[in-house]
Amino acid sequence: MKRYIYLNYSTIIAFLIFRIFYIATTDYNLIADEAYFWDWSRHPALSYYDMGPMVAWIIGLFTHIFPVSEFSVRLGAPLLAAMTAAILYWLAVELTASPLLGFIVVLLLHITPIGMTGGVIMTYYSPQVFFMSLTAFFLWRLAKEDKGWWWYLIGLALGLGLLSHHMFIFFTGEVWLFVLLSEKNRKWLHSKELYIALVIELLVASPVFIWNLTHNLVMFRHATGLMAKVHTFTSTLLDYLGGQAGVQTPLLFLATIYGMTVSGYRGIKFKDDKHLLLFSLSVPFLVFIALLSIGGRTEANWPISGYITGIISAVYVVCDKYKSGSSILRFIVNASLALTISLGLFITAVAYYPSLLDKLGYRLPPNQDPASRLYGWKELGKEVSEVLAALPPGSFVAANEYGLTAELAFYVNGHPEVYEIPIQRRHSQYDFWNNFTAVKGKDAVFVDSGQIGVDVERLFNKVAPAGHVVIKTKYGDIRQEFYLYRCYGYNGTIAELEAF
Repeated sequence: MKRYIYLNYSTIIAFLIFRIFYIATTDYNLIADEAYFWDWSRHPALSYYDMGPMVAWIIGLFTHIFPVSEFSVRLGAPLLAAMTAAILYWLAVELTASPLLGFIVVLLLHITPIGMTGGVIMTYYSPQVFFMSLTAFFLWRLAKEDKGWWWYLIGLALGLGLLSHHMFIFFTGEVWLFVLLSEKNRKWLHSKELYIALVIELLVASPVFIWNLTHNLVMFRHATGLMAKVHTFTSTLLDYLGGQAGVQTPLLFLATIYGMTVSGYRGIKFKDDKHLLLFSLSVPFLVFIALLSIGGRTEANWPISGYITGIISAVYVVCDKYKSGSSILRFIVNASLALTISLGLFITAVAYYPSLLDKLGYRLPPNQDPASRLYGWKELGKEVSEVLAALPPGSFVAANEYGLTAELAFYVNGHPEVYEIPIQRRHSQYDFWNNFTAVKGKDAVFVDSGQIGVDVERLFNKVAPAGHVVIKTKYGDIRQEFYLYRCYGYNGTIAELEAF
């Protein structure tokens, strides 16, 4: 079995080296969230409007070690993905007693669409998944060794996770659920170690709480607001399930649902801590997001942390069926695994190198290409830089959407402070940074994805078109388009104008 250990680490290292090479050479620009989190990193704070500070701290670390670039912004993603894979391998091996199954878990983790994306795109999901994996590993070691000091590491991992994503409040509940369901570990409810772990978690995560207490709890109110928009059943829950099949690949998604269900049954009926852990750290969160999807907006990547133990459960349970199954069942499992790996590798290859589709004779329309948002930002930044250079010194750049604002901050020459005009948009971190008083009376370049709005025009003495940037595919199909305006004499916000 040593060959699977070597094969596992060879796989992790090979993917790590390839991903570092890829982010150093790819033509993909930063996605809006990456640019946004980079902008956070140059405004150090205890926390931020949308999320905790961990992603900004990680990006800030690498952009201080290396020059600011797409590479340094993204470097944390492949490194965290590799560390996550190593942790999950040992967790899977300890739970299944099989290095082979551990290797299959790691392989599937690397080639699923969500795993592939998380290995090269730097968002708060990279540290979130890493610290959730660490929490699961520490919790299993606690259950296996029955030594209370593991609680302190669990508290540390949960605290660092809370700095990464506010959903670690829910993940903390999942840890407690495991303790409640486990007959052997229920004793920890009467021990000091569990409560010391909770104190450690709160102390480590205190920057998030301190910032929110001094900023009217805006991060938590924002998170609640994202879940409050009512949609129809068809457009939410079914879309959610379809999205999960997409980010995992369909057969693996079905295997994960099956595995988690069986783990729940075995864990509760037979008091099996292995299956209880796999169930407790996956099913509650996935069900929670599914319920949210019925009454509000959800994204396909929201439940990603639920698949950390979910994918182990899928491999573990299906393998058990394989061992005791008929030849027909074994053929189906083998064929399904081969198909899943082949599909995953194909999707990964096309995502990294979309030109492969051209060689296969398929022309992907921009509205179906998830990578469309990764093109054109450099070109836009160059055009805006030229317009800005022609304006008087002290002129500024402005937009009306946080993602566009962040992209301009990154790609306009000199990384200027970009202002997000507060008109008909959601709140963002820019509401805490932008000092509109400092630019009153100055000229600006305003950028929008459509024609300038009347309310934006009111903020300036005069507005004139300055350009139209169209981002196209090599076939001439439009990916994105932007309108540039020279705006003269900023008058202040709408509230200031209406005060006169």
